[in-house]
Amino acid sequence: MEVTVTDLSPCRKQLRIEVDAETVDAKFDAVAKDFRRQAHLPGFRPGKAPLPNVMRAYGDKIADEAKRALMADSYSDALKQQELKPVIMPEIEELQFGHGKPFQYMATLEVSPAFELPEYNGLEVEKERRSVTEEDVTKALSTLQEQRVEYRDVDRPMGEEDFVVVNYKGTVDGNPITDIVKVARGITEQANAWLHLKRNPLVPGLVEALIGGAKGDKKTINVTFPEEFIYEELVGKDAQYEVEIVDIKEQSLPELDDTFAKSFGAEGIDKLREGVEADLKNELEYSQKQSVRNQCVQRLLDAVTCDLPETIVNQATRAAVHNIVQSNHNRGVSKEVIEENKDDIYTNAKANAELRVKANYILAQIAEKEGIKVTEQELSRQVAAMAMQQKIKPQKMADQLKENGGIYEVQEEILNAKVIDLLEEKANVTEIDPIQDSNQSPPPKK
Repeated sequence: MEVTVTDLSPCRKQLRIEVDAETVDAKFDAVAKDFRRQAHLPGFRPGKAPLPNVMRAYGDKIADEAKRALMADSYSDALKQQELKPVIMPEIEELQFGHGKPFQYMATLEVSPAFELPEYNGLEVEKERRSVTEEDVTKALSTLQEQRVEYRDVDRPMGEEDFVVVNYKGTVDGNPITDIVKVARGITEQANAWLHLKRNPLVPGLVEALIGGAKGDKKTINVTFPEEFIYEELVGKDAQYEVEIVDIKEQSLPELDDTFAKSFGAEGIDKLREGVEADLKNELEYSQKQSVRNQCVQRLLDAVTCDLPETIVNQATRAAVHNIVQSNHNRGVSKEVIEENKDDIYTNAKANAELRVKANYILAQIAEKEGIKVTEQELSRQVAAMAMQQKIKPQKMADQLKENGGIYEVQEEILNAKVIDLLEEKANVTEIDPIQDSNQSPPPKK
């Protein structure tokens, strides 16, 4: 067998494979003999017909089976000979096939990237020195308070901490804003919209102009859309809003007492505080652990330069786009807004897909070098956990994953996690002071 390799790109190869005529004829004869054993030809006992008669009767089927067997064997041997690891099924172009002739064909395939594995033991990573403070616990309790907040109608002018319920309609040069941006219905007109000064209102400056207003007031408010506005077409444009105050609502937070604690299943406020503190500590530990693990992977990504198989990146990109769109749907984002931002969605999805695919190849190579494998027990446990989450039987979950090919993704996730466990265990972790939030003022000098 002769194999010639042409590099179409770093991850795309074309193999020209030729199987000699002697091997082709031997395969024809072997297949013909298999057919003869089951052949029922007039004038001959089953399995006793001469090969020429069998060839005349079943020639096309014999040729197809011989070709299939020769291609399977020669393609597998060619991959081993050239040390290639294909990532997709090959594109086959037949050049020549027939009894008494060499079998020639071309196989175009994509292969795993070739790269030198960097040193992965002792990766340098950082972990912030953090602990759960009383302030953290107090903030968390305040968040729980907000989950039990009540809103009361008030008969007084609107204050900065109040919610205001309004009807509004916006225009630019006397025309609805949707004439400029069709999908901007939310900032063009709304009825009974709840607005708050500190809750990122859609229309900048609208709520500020209502402070001090009373229920029933009607106002004309002029605003100018700022530089960083969500709709680029409106940046710098002057708009006029006709606004009616329908209601003013005051927030009423519950007291932090035993009654409040019991609404969350705690025996009392002290027990609730202890539980909140424990949860925060667990969250902090998890966050720090994930940061170290992410840094380990990032160090490897930074150290490796390689091309990636286009087909695999495209598959990962499609999956990422689907996830982004689904996430936006779940958050209530309209189809129009998603469509308007489809180019940005695709660009971000492809960038993330490329990083994920690259990381998968690096981690897989480490797994091979270290002899790390996924056991049947580990796979079964993960499938069972997924089944529990979706409230179906484990066997049904397993069948679904096998049917749609998702079982390979599950195996890959488990394998990656085991490799990252190794990286984390061997990493050199340096503790650093917490990174200053850019929105916070620096501590006073002593």
